Amino acid sequence: MARQRRLNGFQAGELNLTAMIDVAFQLLAFFILTAHPVDVMANLNVYRPMAEEGGQGISAIRVTVFPGGYTVNGAAMSLTTLSEKLGRLSRIDKSQTILIQCTSESQHGQLVGFLDVCARLGLTNLSVVSSGGS
Repeated sequence: MARQRRLNGFQAGELNLTAMIDVAFQLLAFFILTAHPVDVMANLNVYRPMAEEGGQGISAIRVTVFPGGYTVNGAAMSLTTLSEKLGRLSRIDKSQTILIQCTSESQHGQLVGFLDVCARLGLTNLSVVSSGGS
């Protein structure tokens, strides 16, 4: 059995933790409600193609990824042919803007394959654009 100590006629009291727990939960609720999460999508670097100085619009190569292959500015070609053409382009200008458009039927591996070719050739000014429902 527990013995109670008496000091000069006073009984030793217990510490009441209810008030401290209540304050801790109120502080927790305050910090959760006032926290502002960082929007990761707002901090992504997106490179947009620049307009030419002559005002003729955007000088960019548009590559569309289809289930059966790729098109470059409307001309169909395979990944090897596309790699050769981009190799010639990278020797001329590595800062050329390339707009990549994927259809809803294209596979992820095709996009990754194209991005690997661009990385191997040193082309870094890439932008993935929406397909617009195609």
